[in-house]
Amino acid sequence: MADDQKLDIFGANTLPRESPIFVFIHGGYWQVMTKEDYSYIALPLTKAGAVTILMEYTRAPKANMGTIVSEVKQGMSYIMNFAKRRESCGVYLCGHSAGGQLAAILLSVDWMAECMIPSSLIKGALLISGIYDLRPLVPSSINDPLKMTEATAKENSPITVMKDIIKQSKSRRIELVVADEDPAELRRQTDETWQVLKHAGISSNSTLIPGVDHFGVVENIIQESFQVTQIAIEMMGLNIGNIDKELKNTAV
Repeated sequence: MADDQKLDIFGANTLPRESPIFVFIHGGYWQVMTKEDYSYIALPLTKAGAVTILMEYTRAPKANMGTIVSEVKQGMSYIMNFAKRRESCGVYLCGHSAGGQLAAILLSVDWMAECMIPSSLIKGALLISGIYDLRPLVPSSINDPLKMTEATAKENSPITVMKDIIKQSKSRRIELVVADEDPAELRRQTDETWQVLKHAGISSNSTLIPGVDHFGVVENIIQESFQVTQIAIEMMGLNIGNIDKELKNTAV
């Protein structure tokens, strides 16, 4: 296991074992940012009743795209076993930007073949301003530390493995969100991905979040009333108000 392959787990010791598990994968063009930069995401989600896991991976230039994807799959195998042991009611994936690409790739995996746990344990996903087609990045400076070829970019692009995502996601709910101030290409890719899911009959929505940019769309998740936070909580069948009420009723 690589030094950077780590998970931060919030709420496992305080929430019921059957609680849903929310897995967040950060962005940063696979090169910068860390899971610690996004710890705030756990605040509203654990309050609502979800065990929240932030996943880390080795970033470029220490790792190329193939290695990053492999590490994220290994991390997810651990989480699937963790969820099974807890008898969790379900796992929900979330990723922002580059993390959206990684989370979407995880939706394509046959987890029974990967770690002997049914893929149906993953109940849904929230993909935030994701990068679903890596091929436009190949000639850009972003690719300098990643060193993707056209072939590796295609292989690791969610838009090119949609058949597998659809096959594994028949009973999942997939929420795509994008900021109205996001670059046009990200908004285009979000719409293209949603159209494929919708036409395949996958339970899915695409939501344009007003008044925020590429960073605000994830930074504002700390606010319970923020639209993206509410989508996450509702997707898992949770409600912050109900949790608050339960805590007051059980307080001594």
